[in-house]
Amino acid sequence: MRGNRKVATAAALLLLGIALLPLLQPAIGQKTCPEGCSKFGTCNLELGRCDCPWNYTGDACQTHNPAGFCVKRLGVDNPINTCKDGHPTLCVNACNGRGDCKGGFCHCKEGYFGTDCALSYNDQGKIEVLAGLNYRLNKRGPKIYIYEVPPEYHVKRDIHKVDRPPLQLAFMERILSGGHRTHDPEEADFFYVPGSARDLKKAFLLQPLLAYISTTWPYWNATGGARHVMPAEGDVGTCELPLKVRLFTANVTWLQFWGMYDFHPHWTQIFHNRIPCMVPGRDIVVPFMAMSSHDRFVIETPLHPRNQKRNRTNVFFFAGGVCGSGNKRALPPHCTYYKQVRYSGGVRQAVYLHFHNRTGWRVVPGTDDYARDYASSRFCLAAAGGGWGKRGIVAAMYGCIPVAATDMLYEAFEPEMDWGRFGVRISQAEIPQLADKLEAFSEAQVARMQERTACAAQHLHWSTNLGGIMGETGEFDAFNTIMAILRMRRKRPDLKPEQYYDTDEDFRNFIDCKPYRPSARHTPLCTMYVGPGMEPRGFEDACPAARYYFRRKMGPPGGAICALANSTAACPVRTGGRADGAWRSASQQLVQLERGAETKGGAVVPRVAAVAADDPKAAAPPLCTMFISPLYTKFDDTCPAKHFRYYMRRKMGPPGGAICVDATDLASCRRFD
Repeated sequence: MRGNRKVATAAALLLLGIALLPLLQPAIGQKTCPEGCSKFGTCNLELGRCDCPWNYTGDACQTHNPAGFCVKRLGVDNPINTCKDGHPTLCVNACNGRGDCKGGFCHCKEGYFGTDCALSYNDQGKIEVLAGLNYRLNKRGPKIYIYEVPPEYHVKRDIHKVDRPPLQLAFMERILSGGHRTHDPEEADFFYVPGSARDLKKAFLLQPLLAYISTTWPYWNATGGARHVMPAEGDVGTCELPLKVRLFTANVTWLQFWGMYDFHPHWTQIFHNRIPCMVPGRDIVVPFMAMSSHDRFVIETPLHPRNQKRNRTNVFFFAGGVCGSGNKRALPPHCTYYKQVRYSGGVRQAVYLHFHNRTGWRVVPGTDDYARDYASSRFCLAAAGGGWGKRGIVAAMYGCIPVAATDMLYEAFEPEMDWGRFGVRISQAEIPQLADKLEAFSEAQVARMQERTACAAQHLHWSTNLGGIMGETGEFDAFNTIMAILRMRRKRPDLKPEQYYDTDEDFRNFIDCKPYRPSARHTPLCTMYVGPGMEPRGFEDACPAARYYFRRKMGPPGGAICALANSTAACPVRTGGRADGAWRSASQQLVQLERGAETKGGAVVPRVAAVAADDPKAAAPPLCTMFISPLYTKFDDTCPAKHFRYYMRRKMGPPGGAICVDATDLASCRRFD
């Protein structure tokens, strides 16, 4: 009896705690900050929190420490000193023209707040997104609420020292320019946590970040962390996170490059109590953002109508480290060190051992020309490395049919997008029979797989962030594929992800690259990977501004459909490939970016009048290519500007992303809704 009373008492206290939880949460609503906050900091009017730039601390950012940490280095043309100022593109969405960029931190004008100064209160005491710029929500959804966390958790860091693009910031920009950001958490389908597990030094800041969110807003506790989306950019995804964080985020949807969904004997060191790194139906495996120095060759893809086509004389191609990056000279059967044995799960070693001498197969530890070899091969290995691998994604971008052979590992967008429909999937035990399988395909079967691979390649490239490489519109790119998956989770929560394609016609059409509005005019994105001097090569679709060299790892503010815009609300709305927005010359746009947005009555006014939303003829010019430095004279569709300022932000790309490259302000970025 005494035990039963204890259980009943505990249950009653638990229920009481749940009932009182809303009262314990800090009230959300318009507040004021300590006097003097706006002099150096930005007042978050929703929370009454004063956010401070580099080297400033205190309740009102009143304490200055000139010896504090900030970024100081010489840029390509200009010195960079984030202690004093910074180019607009170093900040998320270039602060939407409503503030000054201080090395990643937006010092917003009074009345505006948020990471990118997108928020303000109206006369009715309600928060608005991009007030005065006719911002509208994406009709198809989903609606996403972004937590406005202190800048220490996400923007106050040197992005150039991160060895891969800051996915958390690029994704955040597209939520706004895609029309998915809602100011009202009560109507949100999902909540976005803009933290990063990669550039937070093994996620040591994730615990205080999550604690801050769960105690400042009521929505985490109300959902148990469900419907919350977070990026995990590490080599092995969530398996890099501290166990406390993994347990606390058991219901979170993680966006990660690593899709290991079950225990694999070659990766025993990464498992916490055999907890899988990726949970199907909860997490989403996303493709890497191709833009580092050794990925620029993707602009040569034969999937673009302008590029050279090669005869695919190789049956199969793989080049890269076989026994691990620590010793490139070691080759099977001499991968004896334990790190070499477990490298790539043993897949690279097995493929090399069996096929490096086979006629018509090119399996080598390195190559002098990836572009040539990918374009000359029918099938290419999608191999992991120490963690996630990019070769299957790059292969698809080159129209080479990817071969996935790693057990327990989903590739990008699996299981929602079945790689077996456009590629070849085998078990590791079947690797010795791989040649028999691949060489048995008929010409018709290969042609059908290549056609599907060309479509899959659009899903695997972040073209609306970074610019096109295949002459694509961006409607089916990686960001929009994530949105399509989230729409399905909202629409059919009862379905398993592998059932989406066969069950839902809209999702099936999307995966098959069938436009949402087939009758609408579809304008290709410009390409942004190239540098000056590439014009003779025929890259006439180059993006019209080289300033985005500063930011080539994220794309223009708002994305490639919004580049050179000063507000994401003015980016052109893309509905099934249609662009809504009037366009001006690149030279005019450059002047506009330098001068900033005109203001009227305290609100930013778009510099261009929007074309009627139902006008199917309104279209944006193609995006330029902007991943190549000025020294790459053989490329001719580079973004042709003078200063190459985007080297400052090369891991993020231009503010707003590559989808904004031709917009007069970010409200004119392309959208698909």
